[in-house]
Amino acid sequence: MKQLTVVLVDPPDEESASVTLRSSKGELVAFCHPCSLKAGDVIKNRLCVLDADVLAAFLSDWPDEEKDALSTEWIERIGHYAYKGRGRVVNQDEGLVEVQGFLIEMGALSDGYVDFAISRLDISYDCLD
Repeated sequence: MKQLTVVLVDPPDEESASVTLRSSKGELVAFCHPCSLKAGDVIKNRLCVLDADVLAAFLSDWPDEEKDALSTEWIERIGHYAYKGRGRVVNQDEGLVEVQGFLIEMGALSDGYVDFAISRLDISYDCLD
């Protein structure tokens, strides 16, 4: 599993902070509490969500060209820690979705690609071990 690099912690040295993370494909801002991270730290690539709505991007009986068109990863920030996008389910048992190089545990139960809306993206305690 690839790791994530901490780019920015704002405010630094506070109990809770906004943390900008970089994967091999992009950057996201996540909530961290308690936060002992600092810029340059490397953490496990496993984020979690406070709340997320997750729906299958397409159904298995749809035409292949429609499935191909909907099989693209993207993520857009819509609030301070809120995001919407589309990602690929990489572990259905754990509800783990990959999007732009980030692994996010959001309870996805379907297979293939899912559309999601995240109310708050968090750094998991598992990342800090």
